[in-house]
Amino acid sequence: MPELEAAARRETERARRLFNRAAPLFLLIERWLEPQYGAALDALELPPGLSALDLGTGTGSLAKILAERGHTVTGIDVAERLLRRAARRVPGARFRRMDLADLAGIPDGAFDLVSVAYVLHGLSPELRRLTLGHAARIAAQAVLIFDYAAPGPWYVRLVEHLEGPHYPGFVRAPIGEALAGLGLSLARTVPISPASACWLFAREDCTF
Repeated sequence: MPELEAAARRETERARRLFNRAAPLFLLIERWLEPQYGAALDALELPPGLSALDLGTGTGSLAKILAERGHTVTGIDVAERLLRRAARRVPGARFRRMDLADLAGIPDGAFDLVSVAYVLHGLSPELRRLTLGHAARIAAQAVLIFDYAAPGPWYVRLVEHLEGPHYPGFVRAPIGEALAGLGLSLARTVPISPASACWLFAREDCTF
């Protein structure tokens, strides 16, 4: 485990540098993502008033949509420039700089919902499994995932090639395989585009 955590820190430090440099592009990314998030949450009809932890929150796009629907949101990310913009855009949410390897410090069941939006495809399989293991442990009710469900158009593939080598392997594997044995089952799938989707994984006693 120490070796895995050390590798995770190296990987997230690389991501921190990359996304801090790419911060200006998030003005465009927000316009693309937020309608997706809104439509998916409308379809899911989550009960209001959930406490949500948004992993890899970026500039707070999903945190914003969750907060607008009455949820209490904490967003974490490693990129300081993105977090500063998130805090300006979503003043009602709480944002913290945190490495994914630090999720072990968050108690079991600390949040009703843990969300992970367009993060998992950029992680190595080992860090992906570590992140999802913590997400399942921290979530008292459900884990909400937005990500690619199939290979995207050429420009998406180009951007993901620049981000790192893990995207092709991610889109080839069913998302459920990554959560096997973590005490969650697939409750809902909401298609977003031919290349992406939203998945809600819930505990057996969850009433969503």
